[in-house]
Amino acid sequence: MEIHSNCNSRRTTPPTRNPWRRCPSGLAGALAGCLLLMSVGCDIINSTPQVPTEAAIARPTGNLAPGDEISVTFTGAPELNTKQKIQPNGKVSLATLGDVTAAGRTITDFQRQLTTLYQPHLQDSSVVVALSGAAAGVYVSGEVQRSGKIPLDRPMTALEAVMEAGGFTRFANPKQVIIIRNQEGKSRRYVLNMNDALYGTESRPFFVRPYDVIYVKQSNW
Repeated sequence: MEIHSNCNSRRTTPPTRNPWRRCPSGLAGALAGCLLLMSVGCDIINSTPQVPTEAAIARPTGNLAPGDEISVTFTGAPELNTKQKIQPNGKVSLATLGDVTAAGRTITDFQRQLTTLYQPHLQDSSVVVALSGAAAGVYVSGEVQRSGKIPLDRPMTALEAVMEAGGFTRFANPKQVIIIRNQEGKSRRYVLNMNDALYGTESRPFFVRPYDVIYVKQSNW
């Protein structure tokens, strides 16, 4: 007896393996979230917000202020020479004249005023006023060699202030230098990338203003 078989074998394509199927759903979601955060984080690091031009311009007032230390030199009467800080009320105490208001005046104006006031008292009333130490300053911290206050006795850029603080440490990230400024009752924050200036690429300087805080962030790698 001859037996015929009508059974046909079927060949099926093995299913494509999904690498996420082996992971629990919670773990897969966490991994996906981490990848998304890493992507967003890279975008944040690589994109430095544009600093407004107005914020980077220096605005030195040139006016004396309480706490400033000044020297007053008398050409015709050196025995009257003095060096002192302007008092909280804005005045300095001078021989013969007593208390005289200095705060709010430029050095040139104050010098001219003293020369006029001393004319009835001195044969040579020429007076030279100089700023010995500025009360206003900026505060530098983070990854710099010497954190602290830098006197602001001249127009100064943020990079110059960092160099006055000894420069960057080897852990610093010059691409992430934060400037915090109190202005019009609000705290404003600017992020500077100083790499361009450090490596000779043309860039716009950022001038600091009295009582700015400069914070140099640590590198992430």
